[in-house]
Amino acid sequence: MKISELNSAITALYSMRKDKRVPRKAKILISIAVGYILSPVDLIPDFIPFLGQLDDILIVPTLVSMALKSIPKELFEEYKKQVQQKQLNKRFGKMTFFIIAVWALVIFWLIRTITKVVHTAI
Repeated sequence: MKISELNSAITALYSMRKDKRVPRKAKILISIAVGYILSPVDLIPDFIPFLGQLDDILIVPTLVSMALKSIPKELFEEYKKQVQQKQLNKRFGKMTFFIIAVWALVIFWLIRTITKVVHTAI
């Protein structure tokens, strides 16, 4: 699994934790992986150069791949598509907000400029 796919895989796995079709072993591995990611305590503290980050780079992907091996591929793909669709919707939502904000600023600037021109002409 590529590192770029790890985020959506972890999100999909986290969503699957309550699904009855997911084996208990996978649920336990998912819980450990998510708990380890969110925990401020690491096996090797992050302030130790190289080794502190190495445990994060090795442990989380290993737990994720072990969980993935015990989950049916069809089920994982179903959840992965749901996660990707949610991420896509969030992106479009943020982009729409950004476009509306830019247009609002342009309109505000135009109105302000036009009012200044009218006031100086009077």
